[in-house]
Amino acid sequence: MLSLTAFETIFKTHHAHCLAFAAQYTGSRYEAEEVVQQVFLNIWEKRDNIEIAGPEKSYLFTAIRNVAISRWRKQSAQTLRETAFGQLQPVVADAVLPGKELEASLHKALDKLPERCREVFLLSRQQQLKYAEIAAVMGIAVKTVENQMGKALKILHNELREYLPAERHGQLPLRPESRDKPGQQN
Repeated sequence: MLSLTAFETIFKTHHAHCLAFAAQYTGSRYEAEEVVQQVFLNIWEKRDNIEIAGPEKSYLFTAIRNVAISRWRKQSAQTLRETAFGQLQPVVADAVLPGKELEASLHKALDKLPERCREVFLLSRQQQLKYAEIAAVMGIAVKTVENQMGKALKILHNELREYLPAERHGQLPLRPESRDKPGQQN
């Protein structure tokens, strides 16, 4: 249980450090303030059941990291859907399916990504973080970030390939069934 006095002490002692730490993740003073406010609000709401084991600063920084990542996921997922849909529209202008069906396919494709792949993809493409920065934020190796990004791109490519042109800029056809087979004419 956390008393009002203990909460006030934690707040006064660590608030400035928490803001600076959150700003590293968000890149924005406003977002940092939002994240820190959410962390302290969560602590206050759970004050009857909360026990902070170990250094308070470590607990707060972990909570800030988790809240920041959660906010990124929510904001980036929506932005990604809007951006990706906007980028796909010109490519599929001649597509048979109406735009709403394409948008639904895009949402499904993003939802099919495993959580870690989606998080890496969103941090890279929407937050424009470098792989090393993503690794630091998520607490994983850079190689893991590379592998997860490759996996995410492969899944999205496979899920959306029917909307992509057969050939683009001299690349091989994106649809395996559209490749000429030996002895077969199209």
